[in-house]
Amino acid sequence: MRPRASVLALAAVASASAVALGACRSSADDGPCTCTPGNVSNTRSVADSAPMDGRALLERLRRHKRLVDENRNPRDIKVFDDELRHALLSFCQPCSSWVGERMTMEQMFPLHRLDYATSAVCMGLILRDGTTAYGEARPRSCR
Repeated sequence: MRPRASVLALAAVASASAVALGACRSSADDGPCTCTPGNVSNTRSVADSAPMDGRALLERLRRHKRLVDENRNPRDIKVFDDELRHALLSFCQPCSSWVGERMTMEQMFPLHRLDYATSAVCMGLILRDGTTAYGEARPRSCR
C-alpha cells in the first residue's frame, strides 16, 4: 500500500522546517542581539529577603566556587547549581533560553574573574574597571 500524497507532503514540510530551524540556531550569532536580559529576578526563594539582584548573584557564584574549591560532595554542588540555574531563568528574562538545563556555572560565567567582579549580569560579571566579562554560553552577538 502506497502512502497518500498528503502524508508525504507533510513529511517533506516537517523535514524542511527542521532544517530551517537548525540553520537559524546555528546562525543566530551572526546577526545583532535581539534579546536584552532584565538582570533582576522576579521571584525569590524562601530564604531570601528580596529577589536576586546582581550582587546577590555574584555572592552565589562565589559560593559555588567555594564549594568546588573545598572539594565538597559533588552531589551537593550539583543541587546548589541546579537551584542557581533555576534562579537564573528568572534573572535572565526574557532571555532565559540562553540558560540550558545542563550548562555548568563555568560555561555561563567567567569564574576565573570572580576576584575582580563587583556585580553580575545574565551570564556575565561586571568587573572593577566597569567592563563586563561574559561566559562562553552567552551568544556572541549579545556580548
